[in-house]
Amino acid sequence: MKKGSEQTYEVLKKRIVAGHYTAGTQLKEEHIAEDMGVSRTPVRAALKRLIDDGLAVQETGRGVFVAGWTRWDIEDMFRLRIRLEPFAARLAAERADGEIIAQLKQCNEEMARAIANSGGSDDGIVEIQAANSRFHRLMLDAAGSQRLKTILETMIDMPIITRSFFLYEQDDLLRSLQHHRDIAMAVELHDGDLAEQLMSVHLLVSNQRFMSRRLDSFESRTGPIQK
Repeated sequence: MKKGSEQTYEVLKKRIVAGHYTAGTQLKEEHIAEDMGVSRTPVRAALKRLIDDGLAVQETGRGVFVAGWTRWDIEDMFRLRIRLEPFAARLAAERADGEIIAQLKQCNEEMARAIANSGGSDDGIVEIQAANSRFHRLMLDAAGSQRLKTILETMIDMPIITRSFFLYEQDDLLRSLQHHRDIAMAVELHDGDLAEQLMSVHLLVSNQRFMSRRLDSFESRTGPIQK
């Protein structure tokens, strides 16, 4: 992908991940090109990549739309993370240097402060989620596998996942923080087996919490999620 297309793709991806474009929003070449000050050619290439990534869908005769999420989509996403991210944690433990380990610890301290100061406010939850995202992205960086990073980084920050933090109770947040601290310890010890096991537990607990609370919340407002 050419530079202009790559930059356009990154902007569009970040907007989708951040929820700026909600599910079902039409992504019109002309409007995006005008907004970004580029021609329609890089926009067209970026949209194709978003479709390939599963972030957008092409509807014949209608155009390109931000992809929605069914219950199966959500379950599949968690299954993929549970299978792949623990392996990334193993690689991180084997490959991480002192600088990355220090950054992981710093993320955990930021998350701890955000939890202590959040008071349940929206701004506080956003800070907690941001620290969580940085931790998981640092783990991917430490793993040193671009293929794994490409596959996993979009899953980590999908809007349907990041917004689930608003449903977490204090005990949930503290448990997640402790998981992060345990994983960072395993990385510091360069214990790949332990890091892999701890990340697996962390994601399994997150999956259970999400599926029981987030989906129930969706269905109470909108009716059953499509299967």
